[in-house]
Amino acid sequence: MAAKSYLPERSVMEPMGPDPKKEKRVKRVVKRTAIPAGAPATDKEGFRWRSAISFSAQSTSVLMRTVLEELGARFHRTRSERSYSQLYAIVPFPRVAYVFRFEISRPCELVIDLYDTFPATSGALSFIEIPEVNDENIEGARTLLRALAAKLPRPPWKFTSAQRVQHGFLEPDILRARKNWRALGIAD
Repeated sequence: MAAKSYLPERSVMEPMGPDPKKEKRVKRVVKRTAIPAGAPATDKEGFRWRSAISFSAQSTSVLMRTVLEELGARFHRTRSERSYSQLYAIVPFPRVAYVFRFEISRPCELVIDLYDTFPATSGALSFIEIPEVNDENIEGARTLLRALAAKLPRPPWKFTSAQRVQHGFLEPDILRARKNWRALGIAD
């Protein structure tokens, strides 16, 4: 004798919930524009662009001068200083960095600062900064930074393993470098 089932016959049972249908997956296509997605919106006021670079400010300034001369830009170099804090144990100490400043007047109004900081006792961390990027100078900045990146032995946002160990694997400026270059449409 077979065991009695308390379940209704299969023909009476209905599937629970909505009818299971195969959903067609749509492949997402990324639309490329002149200004990358997630890039800061430019307007009359502009924005400040800053990124860590994997080469010293002094060697990068020599290449910057070469690139500017090759592009036929009208510029002059000035000296400046920038204050920052250096951390000893847990106490921050004020420090001053020497800034290689390039003031470009043609083909667009642009200021580029290159400087080395010593955030800890481990070594120098170099930065490139454009204090004001706006609609009038963004294309000139892109052209100049692309030419500079092409002249360097490796992309400026790629740090060597030794540099990553020196500053720490989780150094925010190093981790953000590629994103910052990508915001201007330069990094791949």
